[in-house]
Amino acid sequence: MIRTYGTDRRRFLAGALGMGVVATTGCGEMASDGSPEVASAARPYDGKLGLQLYTVRDAFEADYAATLTTLAEIGYKDCETAGFFEHNPTEVKALMNDLGLESNSGHVRIEQFQDSFGEAIETANTMGQTLMILPWIEESLRTPDSYREIADLLNQRGEEAKAAGKQVAYHNHDFEFFEIDGERGYDILLERADPELVKMELDMYWVAHADKDVVDVLSRAPGRFIASHIKDRAADGSMVAVGDGEIDFATILPKAAEMGMEHFYVEHDNPEEPFVSVQRSFTHLMG
Repeated sequence: MIRTYGTDRRRFLAGALGMGVVATTGCGEMASDGSPEVASAARPYDGKLGLQLYTVRDAFEADYAATLTTLAEIGYKDCETAGFFEHNPTEVKALMNDLGLESNSGHVRIEQFQDSFGEAIETANTMGQTLMILPWIEESLRTPDSYREIADLLNQRGEEAKAAGKQVAYHNHDFEFFEIDGERGYDILLERADPELVKMELDMYWVAHADKDVVDVLSRAPGRFIASHIKDRAADGSMVAVGDGEIDFATILPKAAEMGMEHFYVEHDNPEEPFVSVQRSFTHLMG
């Protein structure tokens, strides 16, 4: 049975976390935090929109049920996981089913890729996830030789994932595009990792932050990019809610879909007000 969240849920989100839950409003109206709502005339995205749960990680850790309920109310359909904070994946998945939410993708730490990939596959099975994505590598691994080792590891796990009905992928930041000893990590990964076994999740903010053009990066390997993080970048380089920055999602997202991208996740690494941010992003993209 689903726990009912009414006043208690809103008090939890607005009070305990210091965040306002934003009600969906029409063009030109005001959000509950007093800021002008994003106009919905231009609708950059017309598909099933997801959210990377890292954006609301503190709320998810404190009360995953209240958090998922709020995301479903906003209109998100697909939740990409970034750990479970001691919560039981079986219980998380059961609530998601009740709320009409899916989880098609999960981030898997490199330690899990190295030492406990079988357990990671079991968790993906529990969640109904097909994508298993390496989201981050520490600075000591950002050398040409280490990128080659990571590509080999992803190839190996990609074989195991394929046998289990899963797909391995790699999520970028900006550092993969920096040249080290005449080589770039992203080039190594694209070339050395098997394109059938290792796909890419393109983080659009970090591509722009590395002074690269998102469409150009996509055009290098059509069909290789299976998922994305939709994140906006302001003129000063800061990460902002989608629609509050300069990235041209109205152009990028249709092209990405044409090139084979299947999963689109809003994300913001450190929003001051996470639920305000995810509501603004949703409104800008979906109207």
